[in-house]
Amino acid sequence: MDTRIYVMTHKKIENIPDTMYIPLQVGKKGKEDFGYLGDDTKDQISEKNPYYCELTGIYWLWKNVDCDVIGICHYRRYFVKEEKLLSRDYIEKTIQAYPIIIPNSSCVKDANAYEHYAKRHYGKDLDVCRKVIEEKYPTYLPAFDYAMETILVSVGNMWITRKAIFDRYCEWLFDILFAVEERLELKEYDDYQKRVMGFLAERLFRVWLLMQPEAVTEENMKLIDPADFLNAGKRVSLLYQCVKLKIDPLVQLYRKGVMKETLAQPLACSDDFGGKIPVFVCWWQGEEEMPELVQRCIQSLKENLPKDLTEVRLITLENCMNYVTFTESIIRKFNEGKISYTHLSELLCAELLFRYGGMWVDAAYYVTGPIEREIFQQKIYTLRFQTPMGETDITQGRWSGNLWYVKKGHKLFQFLMEAFWYYWEVEDELLDDYLTDYMIRAAWEEFPEVRNELEQCSCSEKTVFLLHSWMNRKYSPERVKQLQKESRFYKLNWKADYRKENMAGEKTIYGYLFGT
Repeated sequence: MDTRIYVMTHKKIENIPDTMYIPLQVGKKGKEDFGYLGDDTKDQISEKNPYYCELTGIYWLWKNVDCDVIGICHYRRYFVKEEKLLSRDYIEKTIQAYPIIIPNSSCVKDANAYEHYAKRHYGKDLDVCRKVIEEKYPTYLPAFDYAMETILVSVGNMWITRKAIFDRYCEWLFDILFAVEERLELKEYDDYQKRVMGFLAERLFRVWLLMQPEAVTEENMKLIDPADFLNAGKRVSLLYQCVKLKIDPLVQLYRKGVMKETLAQPLACSDDFGGKIPVFVCWWQGEEEMPELVQRCIQSLKENLPKDLTEVRLITLENCMNYVTFTESIIRKFNEGKISYTHLSELLCAELLFRYGGMWVDAAYYVTGPIEREIFQQKIYTLRFQTPMGETDITQGRWSGNLWYVKKGHKLFQFLMEAFWYYWEVEDELLDDYLTDYMIRAAWEEFPEVRNELEQCSCSEKTVFLLHSWMNRKYSPERVKQLQKESRFYKLNWKADYRKENMAGEKTIYGYLFGT
């Protein structure tokens, strides 16, 4: 696939560490040549740059470039994920489900998008724009009025899409802007307000999007210098070295063979799980305080586990000490607010799985069908992926820390439990939110048997996050069947704004799966 991301710039910039990103000098006509591709050849409007900003580059790409996927960003604004540029693989996979990728929407602080524009520019220009749309594209007028009444805007004229969709948008956009330009006295505008066409295009983009059939997704947009793109990877490497140094005394004991016996004290647990394999789910506040989504997720888990083989246990703050023996330091630091509920659940997972074996499932996993019995015959099971989430993913796709099955007394979870205990004996704050994954990475490198067992878990290219991104899409039986086919487990976010109906009052995927 021919995928290109064009970086709009009017100045010399640092080299970008990915050849997919191509600098395009906008307003180049009559200006210093920086050695980049320019918008001043063939069919072009380069001389209009003072009024059209990066749109002169967008026009040039529309008229003169042929590729499969095209993207627009700026010399100081980029689409990023985990502090890294979006990669070719990530873009090309995302574009299969979402043909239009836009920056995260921003919320204006004024009453609506129209008022926000009018306070900073000239409201009459939006009025002219509306008149042109009414004349040329009357079916878009309700979308224009709706977009002006909302508080959402998309900044920067940035997006990524298929070239055919890009061309369709440009034909619509420039037809409107050229007509607006003819009706404005731009010579009377100061240098800032002269950029009116770029400002208008940012508002028109959302109008056009409302009328398109393609699915749209958002990605983070960040002000960042190209020289800083490697910082995220360096940070991960340094954090990993730091974590290893902090738990090195424990690692040395393992190397010397001292840790054949666990540091865990015996615990007289009266729960024998009915003689079955325990499946642990944690919701600290208890069942009565569960959000609806979590309740439905746990219900889906219970419905799809082999009932003759497994027994579900909900672990809460009230009953957790019946199953584990958190150290005095951990209890004290939790009470002091130094250990969060989220991290405490990771400590809980490590000790539960070491003491009893069984399955640990994050409370926000939705299960789409029967869980295979074969999982419970393995020494260890986790979700693995051939393609990491990104270069900054410390797991590199080799495990999913929120879904495990292991046999009782597994070495990985003995090490993880004891590493946590040691860490909190000597530390007073959480070094990183992904501390658990850094510790598992240390075990991966230190213990060949752990690494070999994890590598034997089957890999999957099916994403566990697909349902999350589809929850607010219109329900259809075909989409639900596709989700059931794609993956058995889907990770959701109980804090997300999932809606049971879309703006048109139609049932969403969330409404179908989680409705009453």
